[in-house]
Amino acid sequence: MPLKEKLDAFRADVESGTRIPSSVVEKLHRSTEELIASGQAERAKKAGDRAPTFALENTDGQTINLADFLANGPVVLTFYRGVWCPYCNLELQALEEARSDIAARGAQLVAIPMQTAPTSRKSIRDNKLGFPILIDPHGN
Repeated sequence: MPLKEKLDAFRADVESGTRIPSSVVEKLHRSTEELIASGQAERAKKAGDRAPTFALENTDGQTINLADFLANGPVVLTFYRGVWCPYCNLELQALEEARSDIAARGAQLVAIPMQTAPTSRKSIRDNKLGFPILIDPHGN
């Protein structure tokens, strides 16, 4: 099933009120509306934009520079909230399914969450990921 269909099905399930109270769903909608109104999406990097140079630790505690990845070709960066986010896990699984296509185009896939190394290792295990996760617990 394509990612959009999985996300739509999950959203319908959440909004049905059987998973979480409708008051929480309303808060989620308000938060989404506030984020859209902030204009943050328009300021976000787009496909083809150059990312700023950075160095982050991987799940084994090794410091990795973006330049280390770029030395081997283009990099596809994805950012996600954390292992606790069901939407994020669906996206990570879809990216894992696309990983061989990304590699066939000469690019590498790297994920960056705002979580710790142990929870990132859990993301890798739970989602059966074959691509690296770099740790940015404070969203720097």
